[in-house]
Amino acid sequence: MDEVVCPSSPAEVEDLGAGNQERVAHRGAGGTWLSPSVTASLVHTASRAQPVLLQPPAVVVLPGQTARLSCTLSAPYNISQFGIAWFQQRPGQVALRYLLYYNSERDKHRPTKVPDRFSATKDLASNACILIIASARQEDNGSYYCSLSVAFHWA
Repeated sequence: MDEVVCPSSPAEVEDLGAGNQERVAHRGAGGTWLSPSVTASLVHTASRAQPVLLQPPAVVVLPGQTARLSCTLSAPYNISQFGIAWFQQRPGQVALRYLLYYNSERDKHRPTKVPDRFSATKDLASNACILIIASARQEDNGSYYCSLSVAFHWA
């Protein structure tokens, strides 16, 4: 889960504590706070360890900046063999909002209601999928989840 918060001052950003993954989001007019966590959904097989998705504890961006949220797949799995779905959970809401699915430039899906400021790419060198939020806005506040799945091959 990547938690997005707009602190109202640099002091409020410092007060949030970059290493605290369990902190509740604070909202203000200044920047955007991203605090990650992940969901992995694959059938466990006895032959290999279950895949794990990892995200950094927090990212801060100011309005108008580009946020890059990484979702790194554990070895021995290869990110090129999987698609990643991204979801947003806004503060105070229980429901998750589907943002997009990304496997490759030829195999991706974003609903028309999701702004094209939201996109994704893969970094094969770091075995990760990256959610990109261009021109971050205060309404982008929330928690962001990535989920691993076998490639869908959207038509």
